[in-house]
Amino acid sequence: MIENIHQQVYAAVTANPKLFDMGGWHNQTPCGTTHCRAGLIVHLAGEPGYALERFHNTALAAQLIYRESGYPINPGKFYERTAEALADMKKLAEPQP
Repeated sequence: MIENIHQQVYAAVTANPKLFDMGGWHNQTPCGTTHCRAGLIVHLAGEPGYALERFHNTALAAQLIYRESGYPINPGKFYERTAEALADMKKLAEPQP
């Protein structure tokens, strides 16, 4: 479970946009490791997230983490383009009326 999951995810990608890339779960780059949305969720959950990822796979681990954090997510969201994913994450992170 990740408290305030939407705000934490969006804060992580806006703090360092070069480390967010929807092209792969966890990619090594000269700047470090980039993560897609699902990979970032696993990473933010820490060792319990990585344990789920090893047992299942990245997409299912992230889906379970989202569910336990109070937001059942459509796993199709893990395959969007970077701009679409960022827009959705921003929308979810903003206060709801």
